[in-house]
Amino acid sequence: MAQLVTAKEMQELDTYTIQTIGISQDVLIERAALSVIDVIGAGNFDLTHVLVLAGLGNNGADGVAIARLLYLQGINVTLQFVGNVNRAKESVKHQLHIAEQYGLHRAEKSDFNNASLIIDAIFGVGLNKLLPEGLQKMIKAANHIEKPVIAVDIPTGIDATTGEVRGATLKAKKTVTFSFNKVGLTKGNGKFLSGDVVVKDIGILAPEDFQFSISI
Repeated sequence: MAQLVTAKEMQELDTYTIQTIGISQDVLIERAALSVIDVIGAGNFDLTHVLVLAGLGNNGADGVAIARLLYLQGINVTLQFVGNVNRAKESVKHQLHIAEQYGLHRAEKSDFNNASLIIDAIFGVGLNKLLPEGLQKMIKAANHIEKPVIAVDIPTGIDATTGEVRGATLKAKKTVTFSFNKVGLTKGNGKFLSGDVVVKDIGILAPEDFQFSISI
């Protein structure tokens, strides 16, 4: 039996795994990044030029780690932040520091037209409001170019609980979601805009008495 989680439930399970079980956030980020690398490697994707779009929260930290791992495999990768990196969470800044130590530096700007594959790590399950107008315009431009997109955990702009679009959504060819499928990937627009959903176990644990909203 598969369990579906809401955004709130996923955040509770993240917190439980880190604070009670004792697995560090860095370990979860690395596992998440490796699981995306596995999916990329198993797919028939053109890796001529991979563009990683990273946000300022934990989803962005996953994106930076993914960019680093691709770079270390000799793949031509561009790491582009969406937003001011100075305002990013510490997890993002930490991952960026690691990437820079390996020789990967973020780009000041990028061109969707030059990308053969886009990794969407802008917003994850924590999104609970409309995307900023500027980001909505960027997403619509990217959708118009129709480059293949792999979404990290959930496509940017999709509400992880309801499946509704929060202003605009970067349409994914494939979504790699972590440990538990999200309710929002199975209903509404989320079902149609997330492409092929792959659930990868990264070690997030639910306590025995945890009450899931939905089981399928």
